[in-house]
Amino acid sequence: MDMIQYKNNLRKEMKQKRSFMSKEEVKEKSRIICEKILASEIYKNSNCIYCYYPVQNEVDIRKVIQTSLKEGKIIALPKVTDTNGRMFFAEIKNLNHLQTGHYNIPEPTETTQARKADMILVPGVVFSTKGERIGQAGGFYDRFLERNHVYSIGVAYDFQLRDEIETQPHDMNVDMVISNI
Repeated sequence: MDMIQYKNNLRKEMKQKRSFMSKEEVKEKSRIICEKILASEIYKNSNCIYCYYPVQNEVDIRKVIQTSLKEGKIIALPKVTDTNGRMFFAEIKNLNHLQTGHYNIPEPTETTQARKADMILVPGVVFSTKGERIGQAGGFYDRFLERNHVYSIGVAYDFQLRDEIETQPHDMNVDMVISNI
């Protein structure tokens, strides 16, 4: 099996598992993950955090976003500029003023790049315990992480974690992975 087929098979398997999760399961596992993020030293020492808006049963990190905003931290979400894998992060004041962007993902209405983040929460389809990551296949986070050196935390459900996964040179690792286990 070649690398493209390997990745596509893993994506299909993980997305299917995610789609079969009940609302209660997503809520409970996401709660545990959010509590771990909020308790981490890197979170406590961060003033600006880049996040993502959860779609398709991804880990729901909205509790981290809302808590951060209440604490006066700067929160920014990705804004896709084109379908060639480019995005930047724009600051948000709340989750009520988002617009539907590329791929039907809610994005900030703001069009100005937020200041440099202290940490970034990174979604993915599958992660290794060593921080290797396979995403949705658009390369958006790989390109961003390659150009922007910021402490990165992969956010994943327990079944999205493997001891190791095969990746390619353009697949960017995260600094740590937080899951519900």
